[in-house]
Amino acid sequence: MHLLIPSNWDEDLLSSLSQSRADIELYSALPTSMLGSGGTGPDIPPMTQEQAQEYIKLTHSSGLTFNYLINAPSMNNMEWDEDTHRDLLKHLDWLSNAGVDKVTVAIPYLAELIKHQFPHIKVEISTIAHVNSVARAELFESLGVDSIILHTNINRDFELLRAIRKAVKCELGILTNSLCLYQCPYEYYHNDTLGHATQHYNPLDGFYMDYCVTRCTLERFRDASQFIKSRWIRPEDVSRYEEIGIDFFKIAGRAMSSEWIINTTEAYVSGQYQGNLYDLLYVPNPKLECPRVGLPPKVYIDNQALEGFLDFFKKQDCTSGCARCNYCQKTADKVLRLDRPEADGYTSTLKRFVNDLTTSKMFLAKKY
Repeated sequence: MHLLIPSNWDEDLLSSLSQSRADIELYSALPTSMLGSGGTGPDIPPMTQEQAQEYIKLTHSSGLTFNYLINAPSMNNMEWDEDTHRDLLKHLDWLSNAGVDKVTVAIPYLAELIKHQFPHIKVEISTIAHVNSVARAELFESLGVDSIILHTNINRDFELLRAIRKAVKCELGILTNSLCLYQCPYEYYHNDTLGHATQHYNPLDGFYMDYCVTRCTLERFRDASQFIKSRWIRPEDVSRYEEIGIDFFKIAGRAMSSEWIINTTEAYVSGQYQGNLYDLLYVPNPKLECPRVGLPPKVYIDNQALEGFLDFFKKQDCTSGCARCNYCQKTADKVLRLDRPEADGYTSTLKRFVNDLTTSKMFLAKKY
């Protein structure tokens, strides 16, 4: 089994993961850089380039490989500015000298540029690039990329997964534990927001409002079936994807604790988990400039009760048939436990935050 595991830059992770039975590839990124990445937040520790370079050396000495994320979906057209383009090449040269084995990108131009000028570095296409069809997979492969992480929306579309596998020769991977909404309408905006927030030339210096995560959280706690509709994959079901030719599996969560990363990795390596599946899922909670917002309600998803859950999707067409199907709602009624009054109170607070954004109260009031 080949696993792509998040790193929070903790050196203690290396000794633990190097003992794994799986083929481990770590991934991470600096909190900010000139290229940016698909994630940010106060939980990601500050790192200098020198510290990151030393960490990559330690990764290799532990028998692991390193995948560096430069997967912001946009550079705000700065890649076409002569001075910024020079900085771009300097950053890629630093990654080359740091010894990264692979880089993950979402911008097609970056994929081509790296394959032409840094051919010794493997290039992976991020799930942020929305590779969700045979045509898109073939086009990215034609750019010379080495691997593609397919978009999470198609994780349970087995006919499409088989078709993509048959159409391309590059390695294919899937994200296992994201709780993003299925067909999330905020996703493009959210990825763009995070990408710009991690680019050091952005005039807001990393500041952004957590509107998208707030909206997704509201939807999940309003409609509990969304917890089931999210395209996560149970550790027990990984073998089904290996059977159809998926090469590797990515675990989300580089802002999580080392203990969480190790425990989640072990669950997927062992192919089983006893207890609350929610413990393994990467759930970005709203980080709001508001003292009224407390911790989110506790969620329990009975993993054992989900045995056989995936069988339904062998023939189901979710893209066109979701409105006529209540399978996920029935499953939620069976496997999910949530304190409804607590959830309603939490969503009421989030709604007030969104209202303060949409009425511009947060921007125009002297004090929030």
